[in-house]
Amino acid sequence: MKTILFLLILLVSGFSYGSDFYSKSNKHVQPQTTKIPKVSYTLPGKELMSLSEKILYKKTPQEDMYLYLLRPEGKAKKVLPAIIYFTGGGWVNGSVDSQIANAAWFRDQGIIGITADYRVKSRHGTSPVECIQDAKSAVRYVRIHAKELGIDPDKIIVAGGSAGGHIAACTSISGEDEPDEDLTISSKGNALVLHNPVLGEGFGEAFFTEHPEFSPILHINKGWPPTIISCGTADKTTPFAVAQKFTRLMIEAGNTCELIPVKDADHSCDWPASNPNFLPTLQQMTQFLVEQKFIPKQK
Repeated sequence: MKTILFLLILLVSGFSYGSDFYSKSNKHVQPQTTKIPKVSYTLPGKELMSLSEKILYKKTPQEDMYLYLLRPEGKAKKVLPAIIYFTGGGWVNGSVDSQIANAAWFRDQGIIGITADYRVKSRHGTSPVECIQDAKSAVRYVRIHAKELGIDPDKIIVAGGSAGGHIAACTSISGEDEPDEDLTISSKGNALVLHNPVLGEGFGEAFFTEHPEFSPILHINKGWPPTIISCGTADKTTPFAVAQKFTRLMIEAGNTCELIPVKDADHSCDWPASNPNFLPTLQQMTQFLVEQKFIPKQK
């Protein structure tokens, strides 16, 4: 009887351990089973989500967080660059379908497009600090699992709009990493693509007064990744003057940084995909990434 009881305990323990390991491994990738059209960025966000590989990147007390990965058409013969998008929403709202079209655009240009969900106040009761933690975790996860995902770990572009642009930029700032993560793996992107980003002045004043350590404009130094920013010249939320100042400080520090002025546009100047400024801006951003050797030259 004791022998049978001992074996039962071993079996239960083994099952529990196996389940925990499974949640931390990359075996939970849901492969793309439906063929995605060559031009995908015009599809509705929910449809793009359904066509994505859904990948668990982080377990949090509030909810499991997932990546939604879109692979380019055809089978890749080698690892590819990837872009990871974080949608906007003022750290309060925001969902994957809001800006997945941007990731799909870059997928259509021949690299891997990813959109990362992250915790926000309306759904999870969290603060901007958790948003930053999740952004760093997402980049670190992709870099750790790059080989399995078919991604070049040295060509990871981090992107986002508005508050998503803020947390994307914060992946280049030290601090506020999850303590249980391997901090020898960098959460810093190899390039930044920012749409009307929150940069530390303008929107979010109360947060930046309390947490100046997460104000991107205060932490620019030599070594930031090549960066391209779009911002509406009439933006009242993330002022165009702040984007100009950030660009100037980046260049003065010896970094590569380009600003795309979106004439007379207010906030969310070039997204969603139905926005008339989407194509002109994304084409300029694509050209920037071609010049930085993240996207192959178009034939």
